[in-house]
Amino acid sequence: MKAIHFLMGLVLYLALAAAGMLLMASVVMVEPSCLHKALAWGRLAPAWGRVLIGLGILVYMFVYLLSGISWRKKRELVTFENEDGAVHVSTEAVQDYLNGLKDEFAAVAWLKTRLRAQRGALAVAMYLGVKEHTQIPELCKLIQARVREILQEHLGTCDLLGISVEVTEIQTRKKSERDDRA
Repeated sequence: MKAIHFLMGLVLYLALAAAGMLLMASVVMVEPSCLHKALAWGRLAPAWGRVLIGLGILVYMFVYLLSGISWRKKRELVTFENEDGAVHVSTEAVQDYLNGLKDEFAAVAWLKTRLRAQRGALAVAMYLGVKEHTQIPELCKLIQARVREILQEHLGTCDLLGISVEVTEIQTRKKSERDDRA
């Protein structure tokens, strides 16, 4: 993307430089032929042609501006100070690690974790689907305790704003599976 932006900027710069030189030359010279031809063509060109050229220039400039924007998401980091300096851990890395908790709890069908670093503290939000016949309050307490334990164990002293657990789905077995067990 940087190469495209550079090339488009170079073309735009050269076009503006040429237009500026032509304008300066029009002051010194009575009637520069290339400026006269360009203006004559502009007057003689059909209206739709002038509109298309104008739109093309606007689209070109818009694409040039868009290609210069950095689309990368700014990484959130959790920072810890220790006696040797600072340690920075990406919230994405911690999220991926906490998503592995699904395998530790048989009652969890799926799990998604979202972390936010706010003023040096960490806010953990967990969204999960559970299997039927699960004791949801007890499971949520166990998950919260395990998350706190993991963060303390792997990140050291970690300021936690809280660990919220939201159960968004309770999965039930299909009727045919229930009949097979009976």
